[in-house]
Amino acid sequence: MMEHTSAQKYWHRLFELGIFLKGVNGVWETLGGVLFLFLSRAAPGTSLLSVTSHELLEDPNDVFINFLVQIFQNVPSDARTFAAVYLLAHGILNIFLTIQLYRDRHWAYLVTIGFTLFFMTYQIYRIGIHHSLFLAAVTIFDAIFVVLAWHEYKHHRERKIERLAV
Repeated sequence: MMEHTSAQKYWHRLFELGIFLKGVNGVWETLGGVLFLFLSRAAPGTSLLSVTSHELLEDPNDVFINFLVQIFQNVPSDARTFAAVYLLAHGILNIFLTIQLYRDRHWAYLVTIGFTLFFMTYQIYRIGIHHSLFLAAVTIFDAIFVVLAWHEYKHHRERKIERLAV
């Protein structure tokens, strides 16, 4: 039977960390998508102001809240709706695939890699247009995750073949 080398254990732990981060990211994206969807239906900035009014009452000069309100007021409604749908779809998909990877579903490895590459393509396109350092960092993380997922998939496939041979 194939033994787990220390290198394989290291790869596996990195992969598990990547899955965890993808899951957390999925939760944040889903919550952000719901928030954007809620806020995109109201007048620009109005809903955000009502959500953050308590914070603004405590500190009317709150830089972060005022920054968010300013940005949100300048984003067209259709862009907010698109952002909401994109975040919801990407977040829910990340959560679903994270659960399937934790359950060690063989098919989930390739599906996760495929969807991650699909979203990376779009992210690279957006980086080319908007030169976002944040999106570049997310894309680099996704690229590293694809390498980890591919390595884990190959290892998972070897284990499956080994079990069938016994």
